[in-house]
Amino acid sequence: MVLPSDADCVNQARGGDPNAYKDLVVRYQGHVYGLAYSLCGNWADAQDIAQETFIRAYMNLDQLEIPDFQPGPAETVEKRGLAEAVFRALSTLPPKYRLPLTMFHLDGLSYQKVADFLDIPLGTAKSLIHTAQKKLRTALATYAGDTLAPVVQEVFNEHKLPPEFAQKIINGVPSLAWGIGKECTFAGALEAATAVTQRSCKYSDLMGWSGLAFRVRWYRSRTGQRWCGSSAVGEMPEERDLLSQITGWNLVMCVQLGEKNPDMERFLPRIIASIDAGVPVAAYGYCLDMSVIYGYEEGGKVLLLRDYHKGDTFKLPIAKLGPLQTFLEHKGNPMPPREALLLSLRTVVTNWNRVLGDGGNSGRGYHYGRSGFTAWIEDLDRFDEVDAKDKELLFQVSHWNFRSLLDARKAGVTFLREHADILEEPARSDLLHAADIYQEAIDRYTPPYEAKKIFLCPWSGDPIDRWTREVREDEKGVLRQILSMEENAMEFIERGLKSIHG
Repeated sequence: MVLPSDADCVNQARGGDPNAYKDLVVRYQGHVYGLAYSLCGNWADAQDIAQETFIRAYMNLDQLEIPDFQPGPAETVEKRGLAEAVFRALSTLPPKYRLPLTMFHLDGLSYQKVADFLDIPLGTAKSLIHTAQKKLRTALATYAGDTLAPVVQEVFNEHKLPPEFAQKIINGVPSLAWGIGKECTFAGALEAATAVTQRSCKYSDLMGWSGLAFRVRWYRSRTGQRWCGSSAVGEMPEERDLLSQITGWNLVMCVQLGEKNPDMERFLPRIIASIDAGVPVAAYGYCLDMSVIYGYEEGGKVLLLRDYHKGDTFKLPIAKLGPLQTFLEHKGNPMPPREALLLSLRTVVTNWNRVLGDGGNSGRGYHYGRSGFTAWIEDLDRFDEVDAKDKELLFQVSHWNFRSLLDARKAGVTFLREHADILEEPARSDLLHAADIYQEAIDRYTPPYEAKKIFLCPWSGDPIDRWTREVREDEKGVLRQILSMEENAMEFIERGLKSIHG
């Protein structure tokens, strides 16, 4: 059986085949792992370095150049022992000896393959390895005697990478999808983008810090389009600015909404610079849902993305990129946890008590909090008064807002329970009480939603004629009950803040 060349594997990986890149990882993991260990002298750190190296290579596949060779089979060993003495002896070797010796033993590489990888003559590789072995033999003379080679080989065998290492590399570059508890594409894309950096952010934290986990918002226009699905989104200035304050990432949004035939190539240098620095870009892809740009080909004219609709990596010409990009720039250290929690909770209370706002976008009219629930209920009540086109729009937006509401509160429960201990009593207990109320609402209304008894889903094939008056009456009742529960939860949050600030 003829194995595919490195070039074949790279091309297949660029085409979206994760198994092809997994094959490359398996082929070279020993080399990279050995190099990392020789430099840092710590097995756990070496594995972390190797993983980050392969992730970054995956993000920059179009720039990958690696020699076309494969690691040889590992030598069999029959004798074990003296591991600590070997570690001590290895640590005393200068890097120029430790590196080739590590590669020689860690993955069973031949002298020639060590020479190829280090780009040195074969004779030099042999000399370095023999010198390293001689130095080890001297250091271990009282322990190993003539059995040095199998002892060293056994130690390296015990620290080889696990078989699942290559799969972990692919898993380290997250996929996006609907229905996995991350329905806010803004927070989902940011989580995925930061996951391959040294400053990752969890979905529940992004939702909590931004206030999205506790927000309800309803858009109603007096003229033109009456309802808008943007009610539930998070990629707006208020949430962006709050996350920039808290996370240590400066989120820079470039927005071209409303531009006719925008020149997307003007953003290419910035996209390339960010990806080359190891930081993906959150952006609209081919539709107005956030996705993540992980890599590029053809000098950036073709971008590699993952989004909620296609799931795995797909290619998109730069000219077809959507009209919003969010660049993550290193800003500094994250805000201290207690300060961040209090700032987010104050935002939560502000959003709940405000009536109208534009979300930071001039001209938009959103109803928030209590007002949002009230406007939503009123519009369901007016369904028979609007024309057919607006009926269809209300059908879609109402479903999307409720689906997003359930998802947001699930993130909110996680956020409150994980962060409540930051605060002293009685604020801690107040936050946990609020979390329990939100959880009760989730438990009560998720089953009928999933059973398609309320807030039917037009994107799953439910026709609008199934959205009968009786179903809408049930939905209005649910919204009134949730409003009452959220009032109760908000009282606990407000009381907790008051106990801290006096």
